[in-house]
Amino acid sequence: MEKKVRFTFKPYERLKKQRDFKRVFDHGKSLGGSTVAFYFMHNNLDYPRAAFIASKKVSKRAVDRNRAKRLMREVFRLNKHRMKPVDIIFIARRGILGKKYQDVENDFLKLAEKAGILKEKGN
Repeated sequence: MEKKVRFTFKPYERLKKQRDFKRVFDHGKSLGGSTVAFYFMHNNLDYPRAAFIASKKVSKRAVDRNRAKRLMREVFRLNKHRMKPVDIIFIARRGILGKKYQDVENDFLKLAEKAGILKEKGN
């Protein structure tokens, strides 16, 4: 019987504590693409956790930064079932402005494949 995939984003799947951010930034690895960059580190849980950052370097307008975070959050929410248990911090890049969801997802999946944080097809 196949496991049912839930496309929700629960509070326990978010990185919130400063010590978690510090651990990922200090000991994790990073990769960057044209729309997003991310720091990641394997965790001892059974699920991935994420955080999202869009600084004023991306845009001075809060509406643009919020849209960037929404796009990254949606990419994580719809692809987390394909990821190994990692703590990941998404960082928006200027290239995310004006992009569609599919562009951001393709950029992330290409980087995630390179990082080796996606599960194999059989899992």
